[in-house]
Amino acid sequence: MTSVARLSLYFFLLFLFIACTSVSDPYSLQGEAYGTTWQIKFFEDQNVIDKEELEIKVKEELMRIDSIFSLYDKESSISKINKNKNLSWNNLPGNKDFQELSKLSNEVVNNSNGSYEVFLNGEWDFNSVAKGYAVDRVCQILELYNLKNYMVEIGGEIRFSGKKPDGYWKFAIINPSLQNKMFDEFSTPITLSIATSGNYRNPGHIIDPDTNLSIQSNLLSVSVIDETSTAKADAWATALFATKIDWLNLANNKEIAAFFIFEEGGKMNSIASEKWIELLK
Repeated sequence: MTSVARLSLYFFLLFLFIACTSVSDPYSLQGEAYGTTWQIKFFEDQNVIDKEELEIKVKEELMRIDSIFSLYDKESSISKINKNKNLSWNNLPGNKDFQELSKLSNEVVNNSNGSYEVFLNGEWDFNSVAKGYAVDRVCQILELYNLKNYMVEIGGEIRFSGKKPDGYWKFAIINPSLQNKMFDEFSTPITLSIATSGNYRNPGHIIDPDTNLSIQSNLLSVSVIDETSTAKADAWATALFATKIDWLNLANNKEIAAFFIFEEGGKMNSIASEKWIELLK
């Protein structure tokens, strides 16, 4: 088994600064979940949206996902499965969610040269993808309310849809060494998701199961964007950070839109994959 990133729902690795418009303030919802914070911003006609009902549905969905995949809740479906090998997902809440995440995760496992895994040492662990999945589920709720221009963020994993009144959504990647400073800023000309992985915010939590030690690399952070899925971006950010092969070549070969921040010769540098440049041109 090669490098595997085991991320906690209770930590996120890279915070993305959301640049909002000064033309018209969005309506915002926010709260706490998975040991971190979440926020939603949208610009549609707020008078036709039952905001209290929307907030209740969002919170209920976040609680539901936590009750399925949280490794910190002994009563969650995944905790029960890991404790009792005789149990089947078919008999527990969240089987459909499990099937969906398993399919997505297996695609990354099979295409990442073994640098990603959600089943390790006989136990399931979806912490590396659950926040991204939660973002996607919340977005589905917003779509049911016919919201098209919005941003959903959970612990740094984000999906942007549509535009703001004054133009594109913008995001900035935080400098891994100076976390109150922006490293680079980008506009989002298309609907997309972004997720980031790295060891700098919570050192040592991404481990190599071959050695049971923290992954040692000159790579500081990896941000991945995807047009269709925050969960997919989340999984690939983890896989690219954990890989033992050339991360840029892997991203280019698999057409993954990735932005790498790394240290070389005592200096911090960055490089983007071909797909990243194509999507954000």
